[in-house]
Amino acid sequence: MTMELNLHGTPHAVATIADLKLALKQARTLAQCELWLTRAIDPEQGPALCLLRNGGNASLMYLSGQDDASLHSLGDQEDDGACSYWLANGQVDEYPSAWCVDVELAYQALLQFFETGGDLPSAIAWEAD
Repeated sequence: MTMELNLHGTPHAVATIADLKLALKQARTLAQCELWLTRAIDPEQGPALCLLRNGGNASLMYLSGQDDASLHSLGDQEDDGACSYWLANGQVDEYPSAWCVDVELAYQALLQFFETGGDLPSAIAWEAD
């Protein structure tokens, strides 16, 4: 199955796990990025997994389909701070630090998403938006 990976505004076709690992290697070189992995070209048709990264922090959003609610990752629920993310369109968004997970765990979730054809990654704790 081919998926599309959009790394900070640049699309890449991902046909194999090796393709995805190569793209994630490139993503690791960026201190901040917005990354989408989608089974469909339009992420709103889902499923889609979005990773927002700022340094060692990453937040994930999962969209299962056009009419379904989205989910976000859960990290340390005691953390009441905020983390900002630079998006591909130049905008800076801020989300609760409690949504942050370790970057490597987030990359593992992307690999699982690809391997399962778009299922919700089980290694992450999730909460409905």
